[in-house]
Amino acid sequence: MSTRQVTIQSDLVERIREFAQEKQISVEEFVNQAIQDQLERLADQKLEAEGRAFVAMHQQLVKQYLGQFVAIHRGRVVDADADFAALLLRVQERFGEAPVLIRRVSTAPVLELRAPSPRLEQIEQ
Repeated sequence: MSTRQVTIQSDLVERIREFAQEKQISVEEFVNQAIQDQLERLADQKLEAEGRAFVAMHQQLVKQYLGQFVAIHRGRVVDADADFAALLLRVQERFGEAPVLIRRVSTAPVLELRAPSPRLEQIEQ
């Protein structure tokens, strides 16, 4: 793991310390968690935008890529393949950790279901 120094506004420093203390973790852990959470939110937002692009392009995608998987990045098709694994490898090689939507093109209406992740908690008896 590499480390970097960043400058944080003084008014934020105290708030960070308070929240870290409340969570009983170090300031470094708190900042790393906060950044990770924000990066995950941004990735989710990007994938939602790519999903909207997929829907908007659906008719054209059916004409050109029916039955194939397409990779959508920044609102456009950047690659396609009938083999999901081969496409995924190329996308990872080209874009690294950047969120890229990969979805199969079919004539069926686009339907996306979302369910919140279950949260397991211990029940006290």
